[in-house]
Amino acid sequence: MVRDPNCDPEILAEVLRRGKDDWVSQYAADNKNCPPELLDEVLGRGKDDGVSRCAAKNPNCPSEALAEVLRRGKDDWVSWYVARNPNVLPEALTEVLRMGKDDGVSCYAAQNPNCPPEVLAEVLRRGKNDGVSWYAAENPKCPPEILVEVLRRRKDDDVSENAARNTNCPPRAAIEWMIANGKIQREDPNDPNIIVEYDEQPVDEDLEKLRKMVEK
Repeated sequence: MVRDPNCDPEILAEVLRRGKDDWVSQYAADNKNCPPELLDEVLGRGKDDGVSRCAAKNPNCPSEALAEVLRRGKDDWVSWYVARNPNVLPEALTEVLRMGKDDGVSCYAAQNPNCPPEVLAEVLRRGKNDGVSWYAAENPKCPPEILVEVLRRRKDDDVSENAARNTNCPPRAAIEWMIANGKIQREDPNDPNIIVEYDEQPVDEDLEKLRKMVEK
C-alpha cells in the first residue's frame, strides 16, 4: 500500500511518525505522494538510516530541509542523496564545493545540474585531478571557456578526458588536446585539417565524434 503513488498522505504520515527504520517506513519516505513537511521531520532527526536516505532522495523534500542536511558537513549516505536531489538549492551545493573537499558529497554536488557554472569553474581552476574535478568537468552546465582552460594544460588525466567529452567543449579545443597527448595525430603536417588515429587502440567513441565535428 505505501508503495502506491496514490497512497493517502495521512497513511504515509502515520507510518513515518512511528519513528522506525523498517521497509514499510522506507517505502513511505520514498513515495512521491509523501508530504514535504513529513520528509522534513524525518531528516530533522539527524540520522543516516534507510528511511532518512529515502526521504533525502525524494523530490518532494523541501529545499531548506535538504540544505540543512548539507550544513551538517557530513560525508554520509543521507548527505550523498541530498546532494543528488533535483530540489536542492544551488546555494547549498555552492557551500559544499567551496569547502574544497574531495569526498562523496562534494562529488555528487559537482554532478548536480543545479550546481552554478561559476562554482564548477572554481573547482576546475584549482588544477587538481581529483574526483570532484572529474565530475565538475563532466557537468553539462560547465562553461565552454573553463573546459578550454582545462584542456590547454595539455595533461593526459581523467579531468581533461571528461572536459573533452563534455558537449559544451569546443570541438577544436578537444582535438588539439587529443593531438597533444598522442591520441590522434595529423596525417599531413601541410594540411592541419586532416587527422587520423595515432595508434592501434581505438579512440574513445565520444572523442571520435568530436573529430567528425571539426570543420574541414
